[in-house]
Amino acid sequence: MAELFKQTTVCWRLDGKRVPAGTPGAVKVAVKSRKWYGTVGGKKTPLSVDKAVAGRMLNRLRAEADLDRAGMADPFADHRRRPLREHLDDYIADLRARGDDARHVSIVASRLRALLAGCGFVFHADVSASGVVDYLARLRRNKATTPLPPGQAWFTPREAAALLGVKPASVGTAARRHRLAGEGHGKRRRFPRETIEALQERLQRGASVETTNQILSHAKAFLRWMVKDHRTPDNPLSHLEAGNTQTDRRHDRRELTHEELSRLLDAARRSTRTYRGLTGWDRFHLYALACGTGFRASALASLTPGSFDLDGDSPTVSLSARRNKSRVKKVQPLPLDVAALMRDYLDGEPNGAEIWGGTWASGGKAAEMLRIDLESANIAYAVDGIDGPLYADFHSLRHTYITLGGRAGIDLRTLQELAGHSTPVLTARYSHRRLYDLAGAIEKMPSFLPSDPTSEPLRATGTDGQTVDSMEKSLPGICRGFAKPDAPSVPSPSVSVPLSSSERVSPETTQPPISQGFVPLPSASVFVSLKGG
Repeated sequence: MAELFKQTTVCWRLDGKRVPAGTPGAVKVAVKSRKWYGTVGGKKTPLSVDKAVAGRMLNRLRAEADLDRAGMADPFADHRRRPLREHLDDYIADLRARGDDARHVSIVASRLRALLAGCGFVFHADVSASGVVDYLARLRRNKATTPLPPGQAWFTPREAAALLGVKPASVGTAARRHRLAGEGHGKRRRFPRETIEALQERLQRGASVETTNQILSHAKAFLRWMVKDHRTPDNPLSHLEAGNTQTDRRHDRRELTHEELSRLLDAARRSTRTYRGLTGWDRFHLYALACGTGFRASALASLTPGSFDLDGDSPTVSLSARRNKSRVKKVQPLPLDVAALMRDYLDGEPNGAEIWGGTWASGGKAAEMLRIDLESANIAYAVDGIDGPLYADFHSLRHTYITLGGRAGIDLRTLQELAGHSTPVLTARYSHRRLYDLAGAIEKMPSFLPSDPTSEPLRATGTDGQTVDSMEKSLPGICRGFAKPDAPSVPSPSVSVPLSSSERVSPETTQPPISQGFVPLPSASVFVSLKGG
């Protein structure tokens, strides 16, 4: 075993207590350290109070010193000794330097700090996949709630905050967001018992699978960055897979129908309310462009009059790489009616000023703004779906754009380019298909059933004594209309013609059918009529 020793120090003691040197009556005493020491590279190094452990530590330190002198030292040794919170601070600074959205960076930072604290990870050696999995599982569990005082009908914001475990200002914000009852303003604000119970029911639910998937994605990205920055040799979370979000849907979006979109635009155009600096006339054009381009809220908020080229044969709007989520410049073609609408709206506006600036997008208030106009148009913000409520927030306008394009027959690869998605799989998630869409596609399939073997052979005229109508009725519904390959393009009155997908209403659809002709916005006539007042 390597040479170990204990450090000896001299002190003065009086009545068993340590006192300054020279104190009358004090005794000079030699005291040995609790820890064992060893010499590494000519320096005394404290090791451990356990002699066996101290010997192993000294051997390892001397071996590392020998490797270092030979140029074979561990390149990650210094980073291993740094706490993870320091590495995280460097990672967050790197995200900001790359120009990531400030709100996104703030969310990533808060989630990762909570994960490190919740898992008890201090150094990189502490990171384990099982610890992360256990932490995410705990987040998904329902939380216990504080019982409400019996008999109390009304609560102040402070009382409600104590029961909910949030800040007093958050109570009013949550009540407004979920359209829950409350009376008074400021210090006189009061909430009924039903409102507190509804908020407790929402807050007791654990995190969704989608949220924990995002946290896992943040953690894996952080460790990948450490590997790329040569701070660690491996990513211990690389093998973890995301959970199945289909089993826990919390905020699925829906597309707006043609009729709903027209009503929304008309309600915004007629609105006299100003929201965060945007008048109803401003919001009318904002929603129109959102449905005509599929741009996200942050992208729309960054546009200036100089972003548009409306005078050419193919009018376009350009989004800079810095403002695009994919970090590439995007030039989006515009429908002609939308281009005409924007040409009049932007007339006389300075090129450098943001058209729809303010905090409606950066402050995360786009959904609340749209909801005000949805209510004015008598359009439901949420409707029942198979896996839970379907919401019409601001991002649903992007869903509407992609869905209308898909129903118009635009192929998935082209839709992917228009949406600016990295994969067609993501685009398919945005393109909603209802039962009447699928039924309309089925009707295009050719007939594949053989003729009835018990019937007589068909005469040269193409019939065996039956009328075309009676022959079609003998076939299943999906084959009707395909019995005669050479049938004329305009059917006779006696022929049963299946309804088109746009004319069919199925009880399993969540929304009424819409026009199948593709215009990312309702139609040119809608904007002509709305634009003129």
